Amino acid sequence: MTPLQRHLPLAEMVALGWADEDGNPVDPAALKSLSQGAATGLWAAVAPELADRGGLYLQDVDVAPLVTTDPDMAIGGVRDYAVDTDQAVRLWEESARRIGWTTG
Repeated sequence: MTPLQRHLPLAEMVALGWADEDGNPVDPAALKSLSQGAATGLWAAVAPELADRGGLYLQDVDVAPLVTTDPDMAIGGVRDYAVDTDQAVRLWEESARRIGWTTG
């Protein structure tokens, strides 16, 4: 978990079990340090094993595994529809069409 959740309403963080009623983390050890939070992005930028492999979902300095159910935030993973290249192309084309931008 990174500090990105600070942008969520307190009630939602409490409901998810991340924070207590005062906004304190329930499990401070589960929070990532600055270095840990930056590690995956830095790895993605320089890892030779990722060369020519776009469209991946990365987590914790690795390629996220595909999961068949909604990912558990503590475990992670990515659903197949999130990395579907055909759907990505369709979404891009539809978005461009709606704003009047022609692709080519």
